[in-house]
Amino acid sequence: MEVPVRVLGPERGGGRGLRVLVILAVITAVFLLVSGLCVGTVGVSEAAVVVDPLTGNKRVVIGPRIFLKSPWEYYIKIYLGVESLDMWTEAGGRTGEWPAVTCLTKDGLEVKVDITVRWRVNPNYVLQLYESYPRLDWESTTLASLLRETVRNIIASYTAVETIEKRAEISNRIIQEFTEAVMRESNLAGAILIEGIDLRNIELPERFKAAVEQKLAEEQQKLAAEFRRERMIIEANATATSLILKARGEAMALLEKAKGEAQAILIRANASAQAYRLLLEALGGNQTQLATIMALKEMLKDAKGPVVVVIAPQGAQVPVVPVPIATSGERD
Repeated sequence: MEVPVRVLGPERGGGRGLRVLVILAVITAVFLLVSGLCVGTVGVSEAAVVVDPLTGNKRVVIGPRIFLKSPWEYYIKIYLGVESLDMWTEAGGRTGEWPAVTCLTKDGLEVKVDITVRWRVNPNYVLQLYESYPRLDWESTTLASLLRETVRNIIASYTAVETIEKRAEISNRIIQEFTEAVMRESNLAGAILIEGIDLRNIELPERFKAAVEQKLAEEQQKLAAEFRRERMIIEANATATSLILKARGEAMALLEKAKGEAQAILIRANASAQAYRLLLEALGGNQTQLATIMALKEMLKDAKGPVVVVIAPQGAQVPVVPVPIATSGERD
């Protein structure tokens, strides 16, 4: 099947249509070019400094925004979010933006400080900051050097041991004094806001760390020895107190026993005296007879078996005749 094709020549209007298309394309391209030159964009946490090179005027646009400008104007974006200033060195040699800060302690020991400072640009000072640092290099030219100087000055006021013991105090001093140093810098005052600081590490020489560990071990041993000594003293005091209490108790018991025996003796003596008094009264006060009876009692104290007492006339000696005890065989 054949399809007929008809070609329009210049005389039929084909050339005029092509010229119209070319003109439209050129107009569109010019419009897009002019639009691109006259429209700018700035994103979130960004600011644009729009510069007019003909007049030298500058203005700031805070994002996020789309803004109009003259075709000959240009703009520079400045980030307003939080950024970090990193100074650290890892064991393998890898570093942050800058290596760790090398410092000398109060006692002349070299230490390396790993630190990160978080900061951001104040939107109200964008134009001032740009005019002072048109290459946007305030971090590398000023902030970094101020931080190194601050860290070195502070570490120089502490001994090596104190850098371990007073880590929190050192961190607080760095953020306070670094903030003050930034505020004293005329080109940065008010434009840079310090958000915080991370004192990551204060690296001490290996030989010093070994000495510190040995010292800590010795102190632990000393504390353990003092604890054992105090415990022994406490136990000895407890034992001594127990013995004292025991001796006191025994002494009290002996004293009570002695008191009891003394009271018993006194009671027996009183009873004997009372008995003698009654016996003397029964004898009509005859002390001779009482003495005879007492002597008889003394004589009979050691006697074994029955005895026969012969009652003699008054005033005569009383004989005592033992009675022999017969054995079983003799009785038989």
